[in-house]
Order: sequence, then C-alpha cells, then structure tokens
Amino acid sequence: MKAGILVASERKKGNCETLGKFLSKISPLNTEILYLRDFEIKQCNGCMACVFKKEKCRIDDDFYKLMDKILEHDSLILIAPTYVLTIPGKLKMLLDRFLCIYELIKDRPVKPAISMGVASPINYFQFQLPFMNLFLLSLGFKIVESFLIFGAGPGEVLLDENIERVKRAFNKILNFEDKPLKSCISKHCPVDYSTFFEHIEGNKYRCPVCLTTCTLKEKGFYFDEKDLNNHRWTKENLKKHFEEWILKTLPRFKNLLPEIYKRKKELL
Repeated sequence: MKAGILVASERKKGNCETLGKFLSKISPLNTEILYLRDFEIKQCNGCMACVFKKEKCRIDDDFYKLMDKILEHDSLILIAPTYVLTIPGKLKMLLDRFLCIYELIKDRPVKPAISMGVASPINYFQFQLPFMNLFLLSLGFKIVESFLIFGAGPGEVLLDENIERVKRAFNKILNFEDKPLKSCISKHCPVDYSTFFEHIEGNKYRCPVCLTTCTLKEKGFYFDEKDLNNHRWTKENLKKHFEEWILKTLPRFKNLLPEIYKRKKELL
C-alpha cells in the first residue's frame, strides 16, 4: 500500500519537513514524501476552458505533474503549516484549481487521507484543519483522522504530546474501509472535522464546509447518518453540482447577455 506524504511548507528543515520525515521513518506503509515547494503552482485565471471546452488547464505550471504524483498513491497524509489562522497561499491556489481537479478524480475510488496541521501553541489556528480537509475532500479523499501538532521553532513538533497520535494514525489507513458514516453526537463535523457551524434556526445548525446539518444537544451536535452520507463532497453531489449548475452557467449567461449589455450602458 502506497502512501503519499504531501508537505505543504516552503520552509526547509522546518516542523512540517521534520514531521514528514518522522512519518516516513515510522510508517508501516510504502511512503513517498512530496514537497509542495518543489512544484510551481500558479493561480487559476478563471478562463473556464477546462469546463466548457473540455481542455486541459492552459496554465503553464506543474499542476498535472503534482496531481499525478498525489493520485498514484493509495492514501494521502497532508502536512501544512498555519499562516494567519489558516493554510498557506500555495495550497489554497492548488485548491482553487478544483474545476480541473474534478475531471481527474470523478471516476476514482474513494481513498483514505489524514491531515496534520502544524501550529504555534496559541489560538491562531482555527481555520487550519477545515481548510486542509476542504482540500482533501476536493481531491475525493475520505478523511480518517485530523489533528494539530504544536511547535513554533524547527523540530519542536517532536516534543508535542500529539506525536503519539501520529503513530496511531497509520492504523486508520491500514484498516480503512469505505463504509457509510454512522449517526453520532460530536463537537466537530465527522466529515471534515470543522468546529464551525452555521445557525439555521432553533437548534438546527450546519457545517459550512460540507453542508451537513446537525442538531445542538447538551454534549455536542447530533449528526444523523442520512445527512452525514449526503454531504456536498460525495461523488453523487459533486456530479450534480457540475451537471446542474456549473455546466448550465454558460447557456444561462448567454440568455442574460442582452440585460447585461443594457445595464452596462446605464451604469458604466
């Protein structure tokens, strides 16, 4: 079983690289470390040729080279530093190429993934895991474990108590089966580990990352299995999103053009 370890930090010999090497050393799996810094990733320019013309992305960078490396593995472990409460910009730019990513993963079997965020031991990391897991979900992975490891200076992660959790995480990959999620009460979303919830009404909430609805209870949020297994990132809902919204935006836009031209003349 091959596991890819994607280190999404530009810093050499920092905590993310140290953690990646530690994982590779203790792993019972055949691992390969991929450093995001070794790949040139440019920002999506929104041309939409990948969708409406069925073309490969026109941007000249290492997007396809990196995606080929990621998707050739049976599982993925994502390690990323925390920059201003969330993921670094380069990882976000890769996520923003989602319209191209979808064509690569839509027929791919579901595989397990783990996210490990590296953060300083102060409260500046709240968006880290939700965005890391948003990235993994967009690549068609199922998240089996997700947690933060704390360390500021290079190598400090090796002293954090969660380093023991790193060792146990491999078992969740080795024992992975793509089974439906079960109803539960949790303080985080079981799909993407987000602790942020949108209030709908009364005691009804939903996870903004995957749109799974839940009910506030005394000890957390109750998630029903029918909702957990119908979140926005399922294969069925992704297909529906592309076919019933994205692909229909072009004819919709053409129908709106006369009104758009009229409004431009009035306002510009």
